[in-house]
Amino acid sequence: MIGRLRSQATDTGKLIVDWMEHRAGIVTITEHFLYEPVPKRGAWIYTLGSATLFTITLQFLTGILLLFYYVPTTDHAWDSVNYIMTEAYFGQMIRGIHYWSANFLLVVIGLHMAQVFFSGGYKAPRELNWVVGVVLLLLTIVLAFTGYLLRWDQDGFWASVVGMKIGSYTPFVGGPTINFLLGGDVTGPATLSRFFALHVWLLPAALAPFIGIHLYLLRRHGVFGSEFEYSDRLAKLHERQRLESYEEYESDEGEPYTGRRDRADRNGDEE
Repeated sequence: MIGRLRSQATDTGKLIVDWMEHRAGIVTITEHFLYEPVPKRGAWIYTLGSATLFTITLQFLTGILLLFYYVPTTDHAWDSVNYIMTEAYFGQMIRGIHYWSANFLLVVIGLHMAQVFFSGGYKAPRELNWVVGVVLLLLTIVLAFTGYLLRWDQDGFWASVVGMKIGSYTPFVGGPTINFLLGGDVTGPATLSRFFALHVWLLPAALAPFIGIHLYLLRRHGVFGSEFEYSDRLAKLHERQRLESYEEYESDEGEPYTGRRDRADRNGDEE
């Protein structure tokens, strides 16, 4: 009975996948999106980009779920977070995933940037993708900073105050930017409202298109330093060196080195 049900489920799944592939090419698109040739040695290092994308996706999904209960006001922000942690179904797990994946995201994206830098992934023709990656890093840092205040507890409040105080010393733009974020003279309801708007609406809206551009450029140019790219370069280098070595042995009459070798071999056979 169980074997028959498993067989029917497998056949149904194959039928659905074949139908989707024939109509939309979903399987081909998925394979092109997911599979990327990487070197055999150090292959796990090249998964840092995928890990970054996975953690960002977790942030989006868990953040949407938290919005069903979170209240962005100074009177109810902390109470709503406490309700999520103590009363809401799976609230503690969802907020825990959101919190820890945010910390993990900062670590992984830093390691990913370091891996790209030390492997030379910022060089032509991938320099534009490196710029997009730097923009994504900055947006992620600002996203983490704005989310810290939304808890509206002592830790988040004073950490945000210190962070904005440090940012206010930035030349030219520091003062006006911090005044806009505060929405007044001190951290208060307007600050929480603006941090909420940045964290939930503006920054994710800016992050999503840059992620799309980053993935498009990655698929267009590939991962720098893959063994396939190195093999192709080495093959061209060896071919060029072989041709240059032949030119060095050409005679004054212009006879190629290969022709003189063939004549020498024939003379040796005749003897």
